[in-house]
Amino acid sequence: MFALPPRRLSAITLALLAVHAFAEETPPESPIHLEADEAVAHSRTEAEAHGNVVIQRDTTEVRSEWAQYNSETDHLKAGDAVTMTREGDVLTGNSLDYYINANRGTLENPDYHVAQGVARADAVKLLFDGPDRYKMRTARFTTCPVGRDDWYLHASTLSLDYANNVGMAYNGWIQFYGVPILYSPWMNFPLSGNRQTGFLAPSVSFDNRNGIDLQTPFYWNIAPNYDATFYPRYLADRGTMLGAEFRYLQPSYSGQIRADRISDHKDEQDRYSIAFLHQQQLLPRLSMYAQVQKVSDDDYFNDFGDQVAAASQTNLPRELTFNYAGNGWSGLARWQRYQTLQSESDPVDIPYARLPQLYYASSPQWIKGANISITSEYVDFSHPTKVDGQRMWINPTITYPLVQRPYAFVKPKIGVHASYYSLNDSETVEGENSSRVLPTFSLDSGLIFERDDTFNGQAYTQTLEPRAYYVYIPYKDQSNLPNFDSALTDFSLAQIFSENRFSGNDRINDANQITLALTTRFFDGDTGEERFNATVGQRFYFQDQRVTLDAYEKPSTAQESDLLITFGGRLWRNFVANYALQYNLKEQVTARADAGIGWSPGEGRAFNLRYVVNRNVSPIIEQFDISGQWPLTRNWYGVARYNYSLKDSRSLEALAGLEYNAGCWALRLAAQRYINDDSDTDPDQEKYTVTYFAMLELGGLVGLGSNPVSTLRQSIPGYTDMLTTNSIR
Repeated sequence: MFALPPRRLSAITLALLAVHAFAEETPPESPIHLEADEAVAHSRTEAEAHGNVVIQRDTTEVRSEWAQYNSETDHLKAGDAVTMTREGDVLTGNSLDYYINANRGTLENPDYHVAQGVARADAVKLLFDGPDRYKMRTARFTTCPVGRDDWYLHASTLSLDYANNVGMAYNGWIQFYGVPILYSPWMNFPLSGNRQTGFLAPSVSFDNRNGIDLQTPFYWNIAPNYDATFYPRYLADRGTMLGAEFRYLQPSYSGQIRADRISDHKDEQDRYSIAFLHQQQLLPRLSMYAQVQKVSDDDYFNDFGDQVAAASQTNLPRELTFNYAGNGWSGLARWQRYQTLQSESDPVDIPYARLPQLYYASSPQWIKGANISITSEYVDFSHPTKVDGQRMWINPTITYPLVQRPYAFVKPKIGVHASYYSLNDSETVEGENSSRVLPTFSLDSGLIFERDDTFNGQAYTQTLEPRAYYVYIPYKDQSNLPNFDSALTDFSLAQIFSENRFSGNDRINDANQITLALTTRFFDGDTGEERFNATVGQRFYFQDQRVTLDAYEKPSTAQESDLLITFGGRLWRNFVANYALQYNLKEQVTARADAGIGWSPGEGRAFNLRYVVNRNVSPIIEQFDISGQWPLTRNWYGVARYNYSLKDSRSLEALAGLEYNAGCWALRLAAQRYINDDSDTDPDQEKYTVTYFAMLELGGLVGLGSNPVSTLRQSIPGYTDMLTTNSIR
């Protein structure tokens, strides 16, 4: 044992002396660097320092008034205003008892500041429980900055395990502005965006369908590629719903299963929903896709889903599909049927089942420079009330570009569409076996002119693009053929440059027509971004259109189609405008128009206005829609949407809300009202759904209430979530 005389030494001298004293025995994994005003080495393994002590190893630094270190046990004691920094975390306290390599020990009366200052905590005692693991006794935790005590999580024991991304609080309760708002004997929360097992934030909402709606989901992180979520849900007016979802992911397959069930007190029946989805790569070129959806009754989504679910869930698929990708060809085999959800006021046509559907497509390279396509299909259609049977068709086509230049193109295309039907006994369709063979020809051509210019000192490039598209298909009577999957396509600029105005394969229009269109575009000369475009187009018929969708429809004798005009783009900074018009020149009336403007000058700032009229459908649609998000004061944001039917003089959807961002906590309030069941026979009996949202988010820790973010994103184009929070570390 030896001792140094008690005297002040420079930090550099003490650092070198400490390294020399501790290095003669088996050294630790990394050297210890010691700086202090005074130091005493009691042996080759023990040293003591006083005054402005700084001890460093790797990413750990300890500052204190005094310190004792044993290099053999790697044991450090320090006291009187200890400050410890570990990987950005800052811990202060009265006394430290710590084994450096093991990352174990205690810190008395700690204050804990998480790396980058996104969270902090204090406690009576802190226990180091291994790398990136802390336990605190009688602790408080918050993400509010120093000087703001808006909310705290209190716990008798608080565990922060950054290695496994989980925080746990035992006998925990949350205090918001001094008021306790939630207690739990055990709660856990994520420390980053990664997933973890535990209860998710409860969701509470209220609507006029179900009353109070409380959901307390539990998430089970089974493995990196498996998880499950359980959804116990209490609806005050209906009872308790039990739901669960299981997800799985493997290198060659993935999928999910979800099921919900409730004994509905209001409707006095058992109601349920089942959804199954599976995707799998069976072989390098063979894949499989399967899905099954089923609900107990037609009103399930109206009663238990949101507006999007109620509107979109009409035909629930049950299908099994196999896809094969060959060299230059592909094939598909599918078995498909649906559960169709009906509405008393708006009955839905039940689609045909395909049992099975076999599809083939190839692009052989038989002629250099030509684009050859061969597609074919076999389907066995089944329907409970309509004529059904089997349909086969093949459609080979060849396109040979005569001119293909940056400034011009001429592309003739020829093909044959051959179909054969084998029908079951039917009284509505003549004959059990029918066939149809139709040749098709089209010629697509266009020019592209460019010029460079400037406007208000800004360089731009303008194009002028005339285009002509001719189609010839001879007439063939198809009134004796069934209609399994054909419908009249929506008239648009995309449709007038297609051969067939019908979708599906049961109707092929006769055609002797030409489409003429003119497009101009303006591109930013510096960035190349398209700033504006405008197109005008019209189709001209050289003969009557005799093929109709149904036998009772009259052939069209029009010599020209409606005029189509579209224009729009980013006209100025963040201001976007678009307009589309379908105009009937013969009757001089607007058949359809869609006009919209959008302004988004920055995050949290969006304004949208849209007007739509469509006289091509029955009943006629005429609506306007206004929506937006805007800052009201420094921390308050307002959100709103109003969708109104001018034809019916009624609101279709109204939404309003407020969002408050305090930095370490946020509040969302919103209310939404929309039509749930539209009755044309008795408008007074329209059923509206009114839903109220309220969500309190406490930093990255927990959210209490029902979150309207998904609803706001669907309703307000350009909506920005201004209340997102960072992970706790």
